[in-house]
Amino acid sequence: MNTRNEQYRPQIDAILHHINLMIQHDWSCELSDSFNQQTSISKLSKLSAISIRNLHIVFKSYTGEHLHQYINRLRLEYAWSLLKSGNYTNRKIAEHIGFANVTAFYNAFKKYFGQTPTQSKQASLLLHTMPSSPKHSFNLTYFIQEINEKPLLFFPRIVSYELTNTSAFEAATWDTLYQYAASHNLLPDEEEYWGICYDDTLVTNPDKCRFYACLSINTPVKSHLTSHIKSMILPRQLYAVYCHKGSYTLLDEFYDAILKNLPPNYLLGEGFILERYLNSLTDTPTDKLLTEVWLPIKVRYI
Repeated sequence: MNTRNEQYRPQIDAILHHINLMIQHDWSCELSDSFNQQTSISKLSKLSAISIRNLHIVFKSYTGEHLHQYINRLRLEYAWSLLKSGNYTNRKIAEHIGFANVTAFYNAFKKYFGQTPTQSKQASLLLHTMPSSPKHSFNLTYFIQEINEKPLLFFPRIVSYELTNTSAFEAATWDTLYQYAASHNLLPDEEEYWGICYDDTLVTNPDKCRFYACLSINTPVKSHLTSHIKSMILPRQLYAVYCHKGSYTLLDEFYDAILKNLPPNYLLGEGFILERYLNSLTDTPTDKLLTEVWLPIKVRYI
């Protein structure tokens, strides 16, 4: 975003968060046009207090994409992740992400990815079942835990995940959140540093990945539209929790390993994939870094 439009960043961040929530929402039981209404330019203009004309300009400046193009991309990339899980039919995915019918979903998916949903699913399943020789061995021990609700402060960012694993990023995000929480009496007895990773780098351009740097707080607070620091409630969800020890650069390989070793009788859920950072790269040797990866899960019904 250029300097002239930087003043709108908090409002654009609010829009991006709203869009993220709408993408993740299950629209199966909603009216066929509900998704479009909730992500329309008029709805987002009111939410951000930016005129429709200026919103088109500022949003493109911030994201590098036109609003409709951005929403369509996220929606179809999320559809791909549902398809990849192997748990959904094309019709179910179309309903889940709010398409009016399966034909509209099929055509949009083929236009964006250059292949049909069925072709993508077959290729994904083939890749998943192919034997592989990981370069590193990981401890795949896990425990299952439910988060009821957790209030968070966060910074939403569109950034390469590699850049989130730097001291500069930590200082600009988590350190800033800590200072804000401390000055507003929001720190819990033991603060927790979290990351929300929305995107699969095999599908999403690495420079367009969505990441939230989060800090747990002791009580829910309401976000101010013009504040750079946002707030949210992490919803109730069951998780399988794995712990990675070592460099953040190995996390992609660690993800591959744990996604192939989900707990028996469970499937990957549709909730947020979380990372919890148990220590900091600013004062911890790389080989001693501890990162919990929280995978949303749900019971497999037979």
